[in-house]
Amino acid sequence: MSDLRVRLKAFSKANLQLFLALYIICQPLLDVLTGLGAEFQHPVTAGVVVRSLFMALAFLYFVFVSDFPGKKRWMIFIGAICAYLVVFMGYMFSLGGLSLCLANLKELVKTFFIPFALAFLWSVYQEYGYLAGARIIGLAGALYASVIPIALITRTSFVSYGNAGMGARGWFYAANEVGCVIALTAPFTIAWCLEVLPAATKKDWWKGALAVWSLIAIAVSANFLGTKIVFGAIALYCLAAFVWQLVRLKQQPSRTTRIQAIAMGGTLLLTLLIFFINSPLMTYLLEVYFKLLYNDPEQTMLAWGEDIQAAAKGTWLHTLLENNEALQRIDQVLSRRLLSSSPSVQVFTEGGIPAKLLGIGYATAPSYSREVYFMVEMDPLAMLVRHGAVGFLLYYVPYLGFLGWAVVQFFKRPLQRLSSLPCCTALYCTLVGFGISTIAGHALVCPAVATFVLVVGLELWDLIQGQNQLPKDSRNVPPAP
Repeated sequence: MSDLRVRLKAFSKANLQLFLALYIICQPLLDVLTGLGAEFQHPVTAGVVVRSLFMALAFLYFVFVSDFPGKKRWMIFIGAICAYLVVFMGYMFSLGGLSLCLANLKELVKTFFIPFALAFLWSVYQEYGYLAGARIIGLAGALYASVIPIALITRTSFVSYGNAGMGARGWFYAANEVGCVIALTAPFTIAWCLEVLPAATKKDWWKGALAVWSLIAIAVSANFLGTKIVFGAIALYCLAAFVWQLVRLKQQPSRTTRIQAIAMGGTLLLTLLIFFINSPLMTYLLEVYFKLLYNDPEQTMLAWGEDIQAAAKGTWLHTLLENNEALQRIDQVLSRRLLSSSPSVQVFTEGGIPAKLLGIGYATAPSYSREVYFMVEMDPLAMLVRHGAVGFLLYYVPYLGFLGWAVVQFFKRPLQRLSSLPCCTALYCTLVGFGISTIAGHALVCPAVATFVLVVGLELWDLIQGQNQLPKDSRNVPPAP
């Protein structure tokens, strides 16, 4: 081992845990700067610069510095990803030259952020046992959620959906993305608040005040962002956590469990009733979503616009949607995500074997029969269409494997898993990430969201491994790092 590598490893061991914590905590600030930059039409935003730099450094650390058991298998995996990217860009070059390659580059970097970041995070975890940690994730969630009410109070919030004039996304770039992040982090924030509230005293009253503010901010964000995903994810977690706290209160009645049950009940009430009644989400559901469900032609045109309606017309998926009521209803529930995907799906199915294996990319090639820049929002479909069978196999199948492992692990020791709120929280957020990825998208292919998909998944892995070292009948788990 060279002297340089020895020094780098010593530096990494001493500083990487702090670096990870700061990187996760700074994500809200990074996304606010990105939102402001986009609002003022800056060509390069803070998110693009910092996350691209992180991705490059993560790759270099993994390849040249890290040393952990099983690295050869990971090198094969990352090598296969790199080989696919080279072949993919070669295929794009054959279709449209250098201009088509450059047109695909931005989305390609965003999409493949996750495997390189995962390789780095896994190597750090294997070498030093370092994780972002549940409390750091919870703190980041509190910061994300706090931006929404602060922007509302100061009347500086951006509108979530400009075409409908509804929702408040704070100072963030996209309501869907920040909604996904809050859905993944808010349960950790709530769990942290439940830990802080009973322990707060007169001397450290401010901790209790911050916890109360965080719970209120989460309830506000769930309703005022105007997205169904974040509301559903937070409301369901609050309900489940409230039931969990009631069971615990019955088993172990004490001041701590009473405070925790009251806090969860209050948060559930704020989320489902007090804020919901006059929220942009309620307005969106009544004036937009339910009209889309019933095929209101004016609302459909407003939601999607003439461009996508024209691009979808004549595609086999559009024809199928028109003639199949069951599929049409599914598409309506999905906010017309199948319809918006139909032009890209049409080009994919029309393509030859290279297109089926490597995908059609993100920009329109001269040989394509239709424009393909319309969003394919559901991640599995997006990966298959944009990156073909090879990209889907390398990218999405390992994710499905991890989810299968998590579900199997839960049923191997269900009572032990359920006895731990941290473990339940990590499992819940992991499944929420999968649900978002499958139904709404923006989970794996957006670096801001993908970062939290990764740290939440690694937190679940660590908690399950810790529980698996205990006897099966044990209800005690090691403290979260």
